[in-house]
Amino acid sequence: MATYCVYGTAKASPTHTDWELLVETSDPVHATAATHESEGTFWRRLTEDGHIVLDRV
Repeated sequence: MATYCVYGTAKASPTHTDWELLVETSDPVHATAATHESEGTFWRRLTEDGHIVLDRV
């Protein structure tokens, strides 16, 4: 079963270390929805098993 992680950053031009873990789940629907929320972050990123799926949403 895949693990989905949603990361967020408040920086406009983030470096690798600027991303904070917001959500970790096995539910792809929940992870995708959380990626597209924008409250409190400038960018969000979705990974699946450590591989970037959506970058800078």
